[in-house]
Amino acid sequence: MDALCCFREVWCADFEFHAPPGHRPAPLCVCARELRSGRAVRVWLTDDAPAAPPFPTNAGAVFVAYYASAELGCFLALGWPLPARVLDLYAEFRLLTNGAPTPHGSGLLGALAHFRLDGLAAGEKDELRALAIRGGPFTPAEQAALLDYCEADVDALARLLPRMAPRLDLPRALLRGRYMTAAARMEWAGVPIDAAALAALREHWGGIKDRLVRAVDTDYRVFAPTGRRLDPASRFGASVIDAARQWGLDPDALAAAAADHHREEVESTAGRLAAVRAARSATGLTSARVGRLLDAGRDYLDVPGLDVAARELAGELPALGIGPGYDPDGVDDDYTPKLWGVLTEPDPAPRPRHDPGLIRDAADRLGPRDGTERPPGPLSFSADRWARYLARHRIPWPRLPSGALDLKDDTFREMAKRFPAEVGPIRDLRHALGEFRLNELAVGPDGRNRCLLSAFRSRTGRNQPSNSAFIFGPAAWLRSLIRPGPGRAVVYVDWSQQELAIAAALSADPRMMEAYQSGDFYTTFARMAGAIPADATKHTHPAEREAFKVVSLGVLYGLSAEGLARRLGAPRGRGVELLELHRRTFRRFWEWSDSLEERALLTGRLRTRFGWAISVPGGLDPVSGRPLANPRSLRNWPMQAHGAEMMRLAACLATERGLAVCCPVHDAFLIEAPADRAEEETERMRDAMREASELVLPGFPLRTDAKIVRHPDRWTDPRGARTWGLVYGLLAELGVDPTRTTGDTGPVPPAAPPPSVISEFSCLPL
Repeated sequence: MDALCCFREVWCADFEFHAPPGHRPAPLCVCARELRSGRAVRVWLTDDAPAAPPFPTNAGAVFVAYYASAELGCFLALGWPLPARVLDLYAEFRLLTNGAPTPHGSGLLGALAHFRLDGLAAGEKDELRALAIRGGPFTPAEQAALLDYCEADVDALARLLPRMAPRLDLPRALLRGRYMTAAARMEWAGVPIDAAALAALREHWGGIKDRLVRAVDTDYRVFAPTGRRLDPASRFGASVIDAARQWGLDPDALAAAAADHHREEVESTAGRLAAVRAARSATGLTSARVGRLLDAGRDYLDVPGLDVAARELAGELPALGIGPGYDPDGVDDDYTPKLWGVLTEPDPAPRPRHDPGLIRDAADRLGPRDGTERPPGPLSFSADRWARYLARHRIPWPRLPSGALDLKDDTFREMAKRFPAEVGPIRDLRHALGEFRLNELAVGPDGRNRCLLSAFRSRTGRNQPSNSAFIFGPAAWLRSLIRPGPGRAVVYVDWSQQELAIAAALSADPRMMEAYQSGDFYTTFARMAGAIPADATKHTHPAEREAFKVVSLGVLYGLSAEGLARRLGAPRGRGVELLELHRRTFRRFWEWSDSLEERALLTGRLRTRFGWAISVPGGLDPVSGRPLANPRSLRNWPMQAHGAEMMRLAACLATERGLAVCCPVHDAFLIEAPADRAEEETERMRDAMREASELVLPGFPLRTDAKIVRHPDRWTDPRGARTWGLVYGLLAELGVDPTRTTGDTGPVPPAAPPPSVISEFSCLPL
């Protein structure tokens, strides 16, 4: 505990609270223990909560918790001043075990097990957690059980802290705890959502999905009727696709019409075929016998009794089509030559489905709309149709080693960034039909999206909130649900090309820094490489800029020449050429990146300037025989991890200065402000982000971009604007009017900021 000797008091604390998805926490009880004196606190909070914490929260005391943002959210709910110094053992345990296996997980029980300490049995813990989640009212016995449960976690913290204290890098640990305070403020604020539109979507989503597929696919034609696959390799499929292309028809509509026409021919032919076969049986005139008679120069006159049989069969088998048969009151017709004519022809048979005449007849039967609209019934994504669409639009698409198109959602997401108009709507649609679940989006009764940011969850130290609960997790079109309340605005502020800037600064590559500072990294890189003229711009050479963009970003993720070529839809030689141009242009970066990988493998560890680290495993995988360490991940880790440090510092600065930060989004923030002060608050946020970037990258501030949206407008991601417009229009078609606004009055003003320790940032030893 010597690491904490600078504090007069060390308080381990834990809250139990009730917080359904999207809700702010409703504290139930708090327990705490001061480690040096042994003083203990047990307070039930639902009846008459104290106006201030029952323990000190000034800079002379350190507040110790496990996943502190949850506890600090209870402070905000109670109106208590937030602790000035926070030590989060969850963040420190994640740091301690980052890159190493944690067989028992990263929760409190997992940390206790890691240090071979006893904890509350998992089953009992789950049972009591379920009691808290249920919410009140609680019996006296249940209150006592929850207090005991809460106190048990405090006792566990008190045992865990001495084991972890010798390994603490205290200044940086307090900085991570400080971020958990910022995270609590952001989770408390939440993202303003158009609750009326969300409720309408949830109620009518089942009816919207099929309409949405047909609306989006109108311009793509890459969905086919479910269970009916038009195989271009079959005679029927090839004939239909070729005919549909020639006549401007939908292949599925033409295929359905041809199938119906063929079925009608089969049904109509069946009766005549049965009649012909019955006539052959009755007369003995099989196809073979008729053939022999014709070969011998004979005809129906040489078949005894055929005249009588023909008259009888005409009446018995009207499907022969030779007449009504014997009529005593009518003219006696000669049915013999008619029957002979039928029997000398091949037996009737329907035309095959691929017959050009049948397909032409089917096309003639299609009306002007029937030929361009899909047949009724559910539709499913067709990989064959998608391949044809990509070929028509000359879009290079990554492929698997087998040669098949890579149809993973990650691939669609990346390609949607490169081709937003051509790929974005289909990516959003596939996502909506697949993993997307509207009911999992966590929105509270105040119309705000809230979920755990899951700070430090990723290996790079970035947040990892639930993709289904967080508004920025699902498809881009759903972000149009973000809508500020009356008199308010939201602002999206992001760092410009953050990862490229970090790579340039960390490697101290002068040409890479120059490319970033030019404002257009990709075009400048292409000019530096001699691939385009010195006076070229992104408007005069868009294709070249796109190729150099792919290689610039791909290098950060360790993209190989083969992968680069697949991404560009180009020969492997093009990938080799672009990588070589990158190496020649940014030599210092490559020297740094190579030495980084070597150092990581030799020392077994990577570390950021502010102390986030990862263990690098050595040796080979016993199953695959490959190295346990992934060189591509090692090279990318510093950019991601320093980006996470930058984000955390900016969140601390912004929230402590009173900015209403709704959430972080990878390399950006969404903030909220009164509409008449949006520009002012935007500049304050940009100042905080610029300051944070210089703390991480001294002397190399990053640029930021901002987008302001005021009520009644909604925030829209350009990649999802078209799909949102279609969805909103479909709601109108269903008679739904999701235009009313919620009664949201804006976020509760943040609690008074703790004493600033910003000066500590610049003096931390590296």
